[in-house]
This record gives sequence, C-alpha cells and structure tokens, in this order.
Amino acid sequence: MNIPNLHIMMNYLRGTYKVLEEEWQKSARSIGVTQAEQHVLWIVHLEKEATITKIATIGLWDVSTVMQVITRLKQKGLITLIKKSSDRRVSYAVLTDKGQEKYEESTQFSYKLYEYLENFREDSHENKTFVEELLIFHRELNKHFHGSEFIEWTEQTAKALQNRS
Repeated sequence: MNIPNLHIMMNYLRGTYKVLEEEWQKSARSIGVTQAEQHVLWIVHLEKEATITKIATIGLWDVSTVMQVITRLKQKGLITLIKKSSDRRVSYAVLTDKGQEKYEESTQFSYKLYEYLENFREDSHENKTFVEELLIFHRELNKHFHGSEFIEWTEQTAKALQNRS
C-alpha cells in the first residue's frame, strides 16, 4: 500500500466532501430542515411514496436513522405515513402539501462546488472529458460499494428530473 497516496486521497476526498456537506447543510437550514431531512424530502418526492426500507437503502442509512428523521418530518407536518389496504404491515412516506413546498424551496439553492465543476468543464475539451470520466468513476465506485440498486435509482431519478426541466 502506498501510504502517501492514501493520505493524499483521503484528505482530498474529505476536503471536497466538506465543501459539499457545508453547502448542503446551509441549503437545508435555509428552509428550516436538517440535511438528512432534506435528503428524505427529495427521496420521497422522487419516489412519490417510499417505504422506510427504500429510503434507508437509497439514503445509505440504517432503518432506525430513517425512522428518527421521518418522525421529525411528521412533527413538522412535511410527511405523512400511509398504509395500503393490500398490505397493512408496510408504511409508506408521502409528502404533505407543506412537504412538497419545502422540496420546491430546496431546489432553488445553488452549490459552489457544482458551479466550480461546471466552469472547470467548460474551460477546455480535456476538462470536459475529465469531468465525464470522473462521473463514470464515481458511478463505478458507488456501484462497487453500494450496489446496482443505488446506481439505478440515482440515474432513473436524474432522468426524471431532467424531463421535468
């Protein structure tokens, strides 16, 4: 193992994630929710209705974490849980009208990290190719660690968001 390269990779990735995480937290706070609550709002919006297990799988959380976030979102009036007559054992999270409004608000925030990547990509053909290859790398990395279901959900919902634009 090349310890110096591992050290560089870990610190650069952490530094990049910190920028994204801070912006995501700032975005969420600006609409009165936490980062996790905002993430759940997006998942439920994109799914229309989602089981706790589905939210946990997509959000990369434990089910117990999702239950805590759902409880807070219910208290804020942003999500409701429903049961279908076909299977009363399973609960589905659904956005309330207020939850849908919060989701819409959350789409208005801009992210400096994303803007940086877009500007970097536009600078040259080599940069454009690099960013595309970086996305492919992240896709494969996440597929390896989080599975095909995570990748398929991410790509399908990205297409759905693009079609709405």
